[in-house]
Amino acid sequence: MLNSRCKRFHMSTVKLFMNVKSAALGALVYVLVSFGGVAQAQQDTEGQSKQKAVRIESIGQKLIKDFEALAEFFEAENYAEATVILDKIAATPELNNIENAYVANYRGNICFSRDDLNCAIREFKKILVTPDGLPPAFYNQMFYVVAQVYFSQEDYRNALDYAQQWFQTQEDPPADAYMLVGQAHYMLQDYDAALPNVQKGIQKYVELGSVPKEGWLNLLSSIYRQKDDYPNMLPVLKQLVEHYPKKTYLLAVAGIYNELEEQPKMSALYQGMYDHGILVNESELVTLASLLLSQDSYYKAADILKKGFDDGVLKKDLKNYRLYSQALYLAKEYETAIAPLEQAAKLAPDGKIYIQLGQSLMSLGRWAEAETAIKQGIDKGKLDNLGRAVLALGSAQFEQKKYDTAKATFNSAVKFDGMSKDANNWVKYIEAEVYRIKELEKPIVISTDVEV
Repeated sequence: MLNSRCKRFHMSTVKLFMNVKSAALGALVYVLVSFGGVAQAQQDTEGQSKQKAVRIESIGQKLIKDFEALAEFFEAENYAEATVILDKIAATPELNNIENAYVANYRGNICFSRDDLNCAIREFKKILVTPDGLPPAFYNQMFYVVAQVYFSQEDYRNALDYAQQWFQTQEDPPADAYMLVGQAHYMLQDYDAALPNVQKGIQKYVELGSVPKEGWLNLLSSIYRQKDDYPNMLPVLKQLVEHYPKKTYLLAVAGIYNELEEQPKMSALYQGMYDHGILVNESELVTLASLLLSQDSYYKAADILKKGFDDGVLKKDLKNYRLYSQALYLAKEYETAIAPLEQAAKLAPDGKIYIQLGQSLMSLGRWAEAETAIKQGIDKGKLDNLGRAVLALGSAQFEQKKYDTAKATFNSAVKFDGMSKDANNWVKYIEAEVYRIKELEKPIVISTDVEV
């Protein structure tokens, strides 16, 4: 009859991947207070199918009311009053082992509730000094409790040590326990040891008919990433997309396609996200445009970049202007490509883009503008091949029939390595052209002398 008055309390469930201060203990810790007489732990003790009969001590009659009051104050989270009663009980002479264990258990829980984890560990470990007189399930579970408190302190090696001791007492550990061990190994960067534990934890959870927790799948994905095992990482990410649809996971899937050199799939996924309005920031639009360019979808890339500029999403900087002009040029929109190329040339730290601009203008027959752009590029400097730029300048001048200027330009190009042959040929060509023109300009003289 007295046993029906037993009290029990539990601590909140720890959630992996939370920070230490907000984490709570992850197992149910029972205060099995049996009043009066001697109880036995029967064969159905949790986790132990063939447990021998164990003598379990009881709380003395004189302390029953104190423990009842203690339980009420604790459940009401009135820890100040609970501590007063604990001090009173602790001062009682000759407490037996179960009484001492319950005192330590309450103190440990109060310490934990106050975020004093060192105190909590100290109190819980007092219970593990001896199993004598304690319910085996209660004693064994304390190894797991200590492991979780160490985990909360980021002391992963001690967490593993106590968790492994607890595992030895269990026939069928729950999924959460495997996840705790897997997470601890992960934090210690022992990914090979982490993997089977996390896999087992998720498997047990699925076998119960439950969807794997988001944090668990994230952990498994992270392990595969650390091991550069992208083929196995991909289906995990797809599960995250299926059960916890988020943009982050879609982008992660796209990233794995890239790692697996499956750019068409990556491009298709990005295009789908864009069409559904999911891609909204600059880096995402630039990535999509770059992917489309690699897939020869030049018009689509140009349209996306133009809209990005129009919507104010893309910054008007060198990188974006250059990419936009490249997309337009490849789409054979040569005239339209000039404006962004001019902007890029102004922003560039060297004259290379001005030279590219000049060459584009030459291909359009805009010789005067080409001459100006090439001069700007030469003046800005830091060119990869100055001699080649000077030859281009001379060509633009020649096409404008600035023969003397062009000849001087080509003569100046002779001094550059590898340019003398082309430069001299141009000089000869100009001289021949000038001579030809002069000959054409001479008046035609028709002789009137006719021999009879």
